[in-house]
Amino acid sequence: MIHPPINEREFASLIQQHSQIINKVSYFYATDKLLFEDLRQEIYVNIWLGLNQFRGDSKMSTWIYRVAVNSALMALRSSKQKIETVSFDFGLPDLSSEIDDAQRENLQILHSLIHRLEDIEKAIILLWLDEYSYEEIATTLGLKRNTVATKIHRIKDKLSKSI
Repeated sequence: MIHPPINEREFASLIQQHSQIINKVSYFYATDKLLFEDLRQEIYVNIWLGLNQFRGDSKMSTWIYRVAVNSALMALRSSKQKIETVSFDFGLPDLSSEIDDAQRENLQILHSLIHRLEDIEKAIILLWLDEYSYEEIATTLGLKRNTVATKIHRIKDKLSKSI
């Protein structure tokens, strides 16, 4: 079943509902050349453009995670200096205003460690940190369950050695 077309209000609600996923992926894939806001806008556009292809085979949050990660990976591989985007303003809260200084410092350390990972490792660990099961991670990223389990073990080792 293909997802029926939605209007702008429904799309804004969908984005608001899944903003934590979009913000997290944007935050962990943003680099000096790929700015957080630009990446987030790119993800919004790709969700909008791909929404009519959503068949309901997975949860909407899983599909949005996949779109967000794929958008980030494509943007990183792109040779363009700047991503061309259309500005959507849904009044999303500023992520940094929701946390205290200690949490901000811990997030910066975590961001620094995760930023050093390979792109696919970033995607895997972000899904794992969001408590997705190995099966859900495998489905979202198109990997085998055992590959996910092995990679998570190796990522944990890599991160713990980096601390």
